Amino acid sequence: MVRYLVLRTLIFTGCLAATWLLGLRDREEQLLAVVIAAIASLVISAFVLKPFRQQASADIASKVDRRAERRRTAATDEDAEDAELRRPDPRPSTRDDSASDFR
Repeated sequence: MVRYLVLRTLIFTGCLAATWLLGLRDREEQLLAVVIAAIASLVISAFVLKPFRQQASADIASKVDRRAERRRTAATDEDAEDAELRRPDPRPSTRDDSASDFR
């Protein structure tokens, strides 16, 4: 992911340098140079960085899948614990009930 961002930034910087070399150096032309560099870097990145973008997307998707699996597992564990708490205690009572039979 970081590699893709760095490469994308380098392409934009290269396009901006190319616009400067082409003569868009004046203060009035700086905005135009940035817009042209942005559009050119967008087009170049779409073709040149496609494998890096796909890898970054796959990495993000796998992280999301792992996080979702952890949440499902946590929910399952919590449900099991809740069921354990709701289940009646199968052990016999150790309390002496004869003391409570005062009539």
